[in-house]
Amino acid sequence: MSSNTFEIRTYGKSEFAMLMFPTVKDPRQAQNRLLRWIKRDAELHEQIRRLARSASDNDYSPAQIRLMVEKWGAPGEYDF
Repeated sequence: MSSNTFEIRTYGKSEFAMLMFPTVKDPRQAQNRLLRWIKRDAELHEQIRRLARSASDNDYSPAQIRLMVEKWGAPGEYDF
């Protein structure tokens, strides 16, 4: 999936994680893996945290998705 066809919109955290890690079959594992990648970059982690409505959000906002896509590319473009 290229960034030209990837839609920047609200995604559920598991939904986006499964797009980023398509070989991981368990959504919870994919979500945990994505969170580890986010936390590896303190600046990205802080930006995503600042954009969250609350700590318990189940979604990533379009602004949060845009940050990750700018960092890693659209799902399928980065070899995690």
